[in-house]
Amino acid sequence: MAAIQVAPQLESVLEHLQGATLDEKLVRLIANELRRNLEQVERDTLEFEIKYGMDYDQFVTKLERGELGDPFSYEREQDAMRWESLIAEKRLWLEQLRRVEGLLK
Repeated sequence: MAAIQVAPQLESVLEHLQGATLDEKLVRLIANELRRNLEQVERDTLEFEIKYGMDYDQFVTKLERGELGDPFSYEREQDAMRWESLIAEKRLWLEQLRRVEGLLK
């Protein structure tokens, strides 16, 4: 792995962060950022669940059955694609968070 150079201005800030070593401090910072990404995905997903009154699987089922109107309407199609991408994004962030947190053990 490549060595990381820390700007002198950041050294005093890093001293106050949780972690015994620079690596541990960086791992914690990365884990916190991944958690923030997950929280944003959860908030965005919740907005769709509120909008449609159901979870993604129910939405897809009803959409395919035509129970939500025209499944090819611009709004529904865009929502379906974004919602699906949020699910994939959540898996990605979770996988990365698990790998990063494994470094703390």
